[in-house]
Amino acid sequence: MLPDGEVGVAADPPTRHEAIAAAAAVEANRRYFDRSRVDMMRGYVETDACRRAFVLSYFGEPFAPPCGNCDNCNAGRAAAAAAPAGVPFAVGARVVHGEWGEGVVQRYDDAAIVVLFDDVGYKTLALAVVVERDLLRTA
Repeated sequence: MLPDGEVGVAADPPTRHEAIAAAAAVEANRRYFDRSRVDMMRGYVETDACRRAFVLSYFGEPFAPPCGNCDNCNAGRAAAAAAPAGVPFAVGARVVHGEWGEGVVQRYDDAAIVVLFDDVGYKTLALAVVVERDLLRTA
């Protein structure tokens, strides 16, 4: 793409097979990312925690539950959830994973950490494994 938005011929274009492989990789990445979004929505439906806190964390916004307005809070299922003591990363911190690249810590769910990775979408990781294997580092 040229700066004016027009499509131009590359100085050193890839072969047809390279272009097809690159396009297939981009599509696979998009599907993988979209799948992670579906998984997050399943998590929203199945959560017993504050739904407002869940949605706000999805968009990277902090919120201390309970909200007092969602079905879980009104039913008394959503207690004031705090991150586990001694968590390695603050909610909102940028982190790096060896395979998935950079991402942002979205929230802690029980003994898990949820990270939105820039290229692969949402991942829910066992906090003990992340710490034990040193899987995440500050970006």
